[in-house]
Amino acid sequence: MAMMTWGMAFWMAKMVWMALCGWVSSCLTVADEIARSIRTGDVGPFHVG
Repeated sequence: MAMMTWGMAFWMAKMVWMALCGWVSSCLTVADEIARSIRTGDVGPFHVG
């Protein structure tokens, strides 16, 4: 049975953390752009249904 070294475990955790940070940052950027467009009147409210 192969055991993972602490260095490899920390490296993998760092990669996962960086991916999650990038994903959250992208979502917040898109939400900010949508909110700005709604505030300035570039797009109207979304009618669902």
